[in-house]
Amino acid sequence: MTRLALLAASLLLSACASMDKAQCVNANWTAIGMEDGARGRTLDRLGERRRACAEHGVQPDAERYAAGRNEGLKSYCTYDQGFRAGRGGNAYSGVCPEPAATDFVAGYQRGREHYGMQKRLDEVNADIKKTKAGLSEPGVSPRTRGQLAERLEDLSREAQQLEQQLARAQSRR
Repeated sequence: MTRLALLAASLLLSACASMDKAQCVNANWTAIGMEDGARGRTLDRLGERRRACAEHGVQPDAERYAAGRNEGLKSYCTYDQGFRAGRGGNAYSGVCPEPAATDFVAGYQRGREHYGMQKRLDEVNADIKKTKAGLSEPGVSPRTRGQLAERLEDLSREAQQLEQQLARAQSRR
């Protein structure tokens, strides 16, 4: 299923760069570049657009695209956007120029910490659910029941600590 999801995502992403003849002919390359920059896309995106438009005999205006992308990167390369990208578990492609990259990366690292804690909390909560299910099964030996109860206490403590850390991380943002 994971392979299928990755294939679907890559098809969707490649479809996003596809442009029909009318879009290529009438393109506002500054606006397209600005949108790509605001989404943190790499310059590879221009290559995808170039290939799509080449099928229609149209050459993108790389200079206008780059100017628009640089303008769009100004809204992307911020601490808050870095935090959102990191918290969402997204990869960072190194698109931000200095000095904006410093702020973006600081936010990104903080967001990745948040992402890691949230991911661990989700795992712990899933383990809590499984452990509770194990405790309620009929025929569980007293020894196993004791081990499960102890595990449940440990997991509950860890979940509580993670929730507190997440709350602190959110307030420091």
